[in-house]
Amino acid sequence: MTQKWNLQDIRPAQTRKRHEGNPPGTPVLQATRRPIITEQEDAEETMSIHIVDGNKKQNRSLVIAIAIFLIVAGGGLFASYLLGGAEVTVYPRHEEPNLNAQFEAKKIPQGKELTYEIMTLDAEGEKQVKAAGEEQITTQAKGTLFIYNEQQKEPIRLVTNTRFESADGKIFKIKDSAVVPGYTLDGTKKVPGVTTAEVYADQPGEAYNVAPGKFTIPGFKDSPEYTTIYGQSTKTFVEGFNGKKFKIEDSELQTAQQALQTELRNSLLERIFAEKPAGFVLLKDAVAFTYESLPSVAYGENLATIKEKVTLRIPVFKEDDFAKFIARQTVTTYEEEPVRILDSSVLTFLYTNSTTSATDISLLSGFSFTITGKPQIIWKYDSEKLKSQLVNAPKSSINTVLGEFKAIKKANAVIRPFWKTKFPTDMNEIKIIEVINE
Repeated sequence: MTQKWNLQDIRPAQTRKRHEGNPPGTPVLQATRRPIITEQEDAEETMSIHIVDGNKKQNRSLVIAIAIFLIVAGGGLFASYLLGGAEVTVYPRHEEPNLNAQFEAKKIPQGKELTYEIMTLDAEGEKQVKAAGEEQITTQAKGTLFIYNEQQKEPIRLVTNTRFESADGKIFKIKDSAVVPGYTLDGTKKVPGVTTAEVYADQPGEAYNVAPGKFTIPGFKDSPEYTTIYGQSTKTFVEGFNGKKFKIEDSELQTAQQALQTELRNSLLERIFAEKPAGFVLLKDAVAFTYESLPSVAYGENLATIKEKVTLRIPVFKEDDFAKFIARQTVTTYEEEPVRILDSSVLTFLYTNSTTSATDISLLSGFSFTITGKPQIIWKYDSEKLKSQLVNAPKSSINTVLGEFKAIKKANAVIRPFWKTKFPTDMNEIKIIEVINE
């Protein structure tokens, strides 16, 4: 259907008029225009130079530098306070003689003779070898006795085969005649004369392998000599046997024994310094070895186990006594002051009698030996006494204090903090540093 229009429905288009103003009382909204910046103006702003006040920057740097200085200086002073104390470098008197001389050592010394003790180590091992059957073996036990004389000042002679009886009634005889020295007096104390003698069992068998103990002489029974002349063993008697043993070819036995003995010997040498008693000195060349073959036992068909025992003995000397003895022999100006040897390993030891190193040296009353080398002999001083005398003393008094220590040639002291002029009041804050070779 077609729409019809009336004339009143058609209105002419009106032109929009621009108002020059607003009626009075009408609020006005104003828009703020942002300035338009051209590219040239932006570049000029980027390249603009900012001017800074140099005096303010310089003052700030100066304040920072002063603050750092104060922190470092304060930290240094605080560290000096915490690390305060004193170090005293001591140069003790010492000598280094060229030693090459023969000496004597005694188990029981007289006067200023060098004395010693015996350190003993032993080891056992076994090895399998071929056996060629069994054989009957009959051997008598043997050992060594120390024979003492407390009866008289005159020597006493004991004839060959003089009998000695153990505590359990076993009889042993001396192989050779022996002369036992008479006793001596140390003030009012009686010191018995002593000698050694090899003895053997009256009968074969393992029962005669007796432990160390005291022995009497049956021939002196019911007389004073029965208690004043006696024997004493220090080692178990050995080699007593009565029975069958495995038979082994000599060449094979010797080879196996030597290999086993060498192995045991080396193991003992590795132990001597670790097991040396404190306060003693030993010279490794002074070792003496003895060897003992123990009874063989069955291992299997046509095999036997051989057993060996190796005993190492070495004389050990008290450190102070040994150092004094060496100083006495080598330094003409020595006056019995306390001394020590810095390193005894520089000394070479040699028994005068070459067979001594293959014997039981515990049975000897003494031995002779040669020592060569250049030991450093250091005079000893009491470091704790030195520190106690320096406590709170002026630094300038150190030479006066050293006047009481003849073992010190000279000493230098450093006290911290540096401005202090006295040693610390606590002796634990005084450290002694020893210098031998200047």
